[in-house]
Amino acid sequence: MIELPADLAAAIPSTSELVVRSWWDSLSDVERLKVADLWDDRLEVHFFQPQADEAGRLDDWEQVPTARGGRFLASDDAWGLAEWGPGYFEYMLEHPESFPIFDPTSRTFHIGCTQHSAARACLESGRVPKDFECPVASASCPLRPLRGIRLIPPGSERLAASPPPS
Repeated sequence: MIELPADLAAAIPSTSELVVRSWWDSLSDVERLKVADLWDDRLEVHFFQPQADEAGRLDDWEQVPTARGGRFLASDDAWGLAEWGPGYFEYMLEHPESFPIFDPTSRTFHIGCTQHSAARACLESGRVPKDFECPVASASCPLRPLRGIRLIPPGSERLAASPPPS
């Protein structure tokens, strides 16, 4: 006969003790064991309950269940995969249109204006006219902020700053 757990008895108000004792006495041993297991404080501080091995021995509370394939395996088939899994996967194979593959969003980027004749003319002359408009009407055109500004032709700064050959 399983006794009322001491911590459960301590949590009961003294005015209700007789009622709880008579209720406890009315339970079968299986029901008492179930209530005692549910009242176990270790369930609040440990993530896993003790698991039984093949011989029926329970491991300790600190033992982590066996993991196979990087997933913790439940001791039972909680999802019922054995029952509905084959039919579901067969459905997936027969109806691929219901399960679209990942389709990334296609994006268009403005790489640069240097390949357009209007931009090349600005770079060759070393100056961006005040009325310059991007040939592709891009809001992020790198020459727009330079309208009306004199540019240094590519390489001329390097030549002026380089030391004379010795």
